[in-house]
Amino acid sequence: MRKSILQAIDLKTKVLFSMVLLLYVATPFVLNPSLQPAEHSGDILILNAAQALPLDVDLEALPEHQAQWLDVEFPLHWRDQFTDSRAVWYRMQISQQTLDSLASEGERLGIYLWRLNQTADVWLNGLLIGSGGRTEDPMVRYWNSPLYFNLPQFLPAGRSELLIKHYAERGWGSMEPVVLGLDSVLRPVYEQRYFIQHDLALGLFVFVLVTGGLSLLIWVYRRQESEYLWFSIASLGLSFYCLNQFIRYLPVSSDLWRWLSNISIDLWAVAVFLFVLRSMKIGRPRAERLAFLYLGLGIPLYFYASFYSAFDINIYFHLGSIWIGIYSFYLSFKAYRRTADLLPVFYCFAIILVVIAGLHDVLMQAAVNNGWHFGLLPGFENHFNFTHFAAPLIFVMIAINLMKRFVLSMNAADETNEQLELRVAQARDELAANYKAMETVLKAQSAQTERERIYRDLHDDVGSKLLSLFYRLDREADSLLAKSALEDLRDIVSHRSLEGCSLNEALQQWHAEAEDRVRDAGIRLDWRCESDLGDFELTEMQRAQLRRMLREVISNALLHSNQLTEIRVSIERVGEQLHFNIDNNGSYSPVSEWQVGRGISNLRVRARNLAGSFELLDLTGDWVRVSWSVPLDGGQPDSSRSD
Repeated sequence: MRKSILQAIDLKTKVLFSMVLLLYVATPFVLNPSLQPAEHSGDILILNAAQALPLDVDLEALPEHQAQWLDVEFPLHWRDQFTDSRAVWYRMQISQQTLDSLASEGERLGIYLWRLNQTADVWLNGLLIGSGGRTEDPMVRYWNSPLYFNLPQFLPAGRSELLIKHYAERGWGSMEPVVLGLDSVLRPVYEQRYFIQHDLALGLFVFVLVTGGLSLLIWVYRRQESEYLWFSIASLGLSFYCLNQFIRYLPVSSDLWRWLSNISIDLWAVAVFLFVLRSMKIGRPRAERLAFLYLGLGIPLYFYASFYSAFDINIYFHLGSIWIGIYSFYLSFKAYRRTADLLPVFYCFAIILVVIAGLHDVLMQAAVNNGWHFGLLPGFENHFNFTHFAAPLIFVMIAINLMKRFVLSMNAADETNEQLELRVAQARDELAANYKAMETVLKAQSAQTERERIYRDLHDDVGSKLLSLFYRLDREADSLLAKSALEDLRDIVSHRSLEGCSLNEALQQWHAEAEDRVRDAGIRLDWRCESDLGDFELTEMQRAQLRRMLREVISNALLHSNQLTEIRVSIERVGEQLHFNIDNNGSYSPVSEWQVGRGISNLRVRARNLAGSFELLDLTGDWVRVSWSVPLDGGQPDSSRSD
C-alpha cells in the first residue's frame, strides 16, 4: 500500500518544520506590545469614545459649529462616516478625578496615539501640546508609526478638554483608541513600537537594497545565472515595500505612490518565485506565464481603480501573491524530497513564514485600515505588518546559497589548481626530458658529423697508405699486421662495427673473419661454438668490443709466436653469461713472466667496460688460454673507456 504524504515525511523534516512554525507563532507575542487596561492597572486611561467634527477648520472656529459634533467610538474608519473629509476634530472631556488617579508626584502624563492614518495635532485646554508635522500637500505620513506627546507639567483644576485634529488624504483616515497615562509607562511602549515599525523597517530597507545591489552586480558578471537577476528584482520590490513603512513625505503624488506600493508587493512575490525556480533548476514554463499574467493584470487594476476600490481590491488581489508563495513552498518541498538537499528546506522555512506573515498582513489591513472586522478576536488591531520582517529570511537563505556556492567554487578552484600544478609539473618534466633527448640527439648528430669527417680522412689518407704498406712488406708477419689494420679501418669506415645485431649473426661474422686470418698464416683454427646460442640482440657496444677482443687475441697469437700451429676458439652461453676461451700452443714462457703491454691492458679494459671479467691461464705444455666472460643482459657496462 502506498504511504500517505505525512507518512513519507521523515522525522527530521517534521521536527525542523515544527520548530519554525512554533517560532513564528511565538513571534507576535514577543513583538506586539499589547495595551490592554488590565496590564497597567490604574497607570493608563484608554479613551474609546469621543465627539467628532468632520470639518477642516481652525481651533478658533470650533465654537461656531457646536451643533455639528457627532458621537463616535474608536477604532474609527472615515470611510464609514466621513468619506469626503480631509480633517476631523475629536473632542474628549477628562475629569479632574481621572487625572488625579493617573498622576504621580514629579512625573508627567503623556498621550499616546499608537495607530492613526495619517497625522494629527493635539490640544489640551486650548494649548497645542504636539503636532505630527506638515498637513499641507505633501502631507506627513504616520500611517505605520505611533505618535506620542507629553502633557504640561501643571494642569489647571477642573475638567480638561482634549482636542485632536486628525488629518488624512481623500477620506482615508482611521484612528484607534487614545491612550493617556504616566510617561514612565507609555514612553517605553511607544519607543518599542516606534523602533519596530520605523527603525527596523529603515534598517531592513537598507539591508535589502544593498543585498539586491550585490546580487545585481553578481548577475552582471555571471549573466548565465539569471536567478541573481530575479533576486535583485525581488529586492527592489521588497525595498520599496519597506520604504513605504517609514517614509514621511512622498516624492510623488499619493495616487502614484499607492499604485507603486501595491505593484511592489506582487513584483516581489513573482520575482521570488522565479528566483526559486532558477536557483533549484526547476522548469515550470506554464506557471511562469501565469505569474507574469498575474503581475500584468495588477498594473492597470491598481492604477485605474478608484481610491477606496483599490484598497478593497488589493485585499483580494494580493491573495494571488500568497498563492504564488504556497506554490513556491510546494516546489521547494518536492525538490527537498527528491534531492535531500538542505537548500530547498531553507526555502521552505522562509517561504512558509512569509506566506503566514502575508496572510496576517492582509487580514490586519482589512480590519485596521478598511474596517472589515469579520468578528476578529479582540487585540488583533494591535498588530502591525509582519511581511517585511519575515521576508529577509529569504535573503538569509540566499546568503547561505551564495556561501555554499562560494565554498564549492573555492573547493573546485583548489582542485583545479592542484590538477593544474600536477599538469604543469608533468609538462615541465616532459619538457626537461624532451630537452635532454634533443640535447642527446644534437650531441649524437655532432658526434656523427665528426665521425664522418674522421672516417673520410682515414679512408682517404690512412687507408691508402696501409694498402701500399701491405703490398710492399716482405715479412709475412708484417703483412698480416698491415692487413689486420686495413680490415679494422674498413670496418670503422663502413660503420659496420657501430651497429647492433643478433648474437648468432655476430658469431658467424667472427668465425668467418678468424678463419680467413689464420688460413692466410697457415695456422689451424679449431672453432668450437654451437650454431644457435639463442635469440639475443647484441648492442652496438657489445658487438664492437667483443669483436675487437677476439681480433686482438688472435692477432697477438699470430704476431708473437713463431712456433704457433693451432688456435682453439670456444664460445658458449651459460644462462645470461657469454664465455670466451681462446687457446693457442705458441707460448714460449709462463703467463706470470709475461710483460703486460698495451694489448693485454686494452683487453682488460674492454672486458670491464662490458661489466665482465678477464684472465690469462697456463695450460699443459706450450698451451696458454685467454678467457673472458661478459653478461648478455643486466650488466652495467662502463662506457667511459671504449678504446
